Amino acid sequence: MRHLIHISILLFLISCTEKENIHGNFLTNYSDYCGHAYEGETTLADIGGGEAFEGVRLLMVLKECDEEMVRIPFYVGDDRSRTWIVQMKDGKLHLSHDHRYEDGTEHDNNFYGGFADEQGTVLKQFFPADERTIEDRPERSINTWSKEFDLAELTYYYRLYLNDELRFEAAFDLTNPLPVE
Repeated sequence: MRHLIHISILLFLISCTEKENIHGNFLTNYSDYCGHAYEGETTLADIGGGEAFEGVRLLMVLKECDEEMVRIPFYVGDDRSRTWIVQMKDGKLHLSHDHRYEDGTEHDNNFYGGFADEQGTVLKQFFPADERTIEDRPERSINTWSKEFDLAELTYYYRLYLNDELRFEAAFDLTNPLPVE
């Protein structure tokens, strides 16, 4: 019986370590692109307010990257109020959305996001809304965000799913790095 308990504990620890490695390796993907900005476009916007993203220049800026955190300012036209933060927290990968007013103060609706779930890979992660997000805005309990590196097409995707249905997608061209502004 003791052997079964020890084996169970060992398998659990290996599983945790493998997931942490997947999360860490996903985060490491950013290092190849750090120090540059990348243009993108909205490829799907089936959400309230989605028209604000259509037909405007999207830009993600990868200037702050390390093995624990990547801060990605996300510009929508002239609006520079958004930053995605992908970071390791307590051994798990977490996505936060940082929204600021022009003067730098936080929006009331700030730092929502979630921890990566079990379906992610080294190239694609899913972030269902976390407890804090749901507490602050219960209607976001249906949200799952994803981030993906498509290395075959050299495209980076940011997606929003509502009730597991894709409702927003932005695609960024990784073949044309731009200088960081």
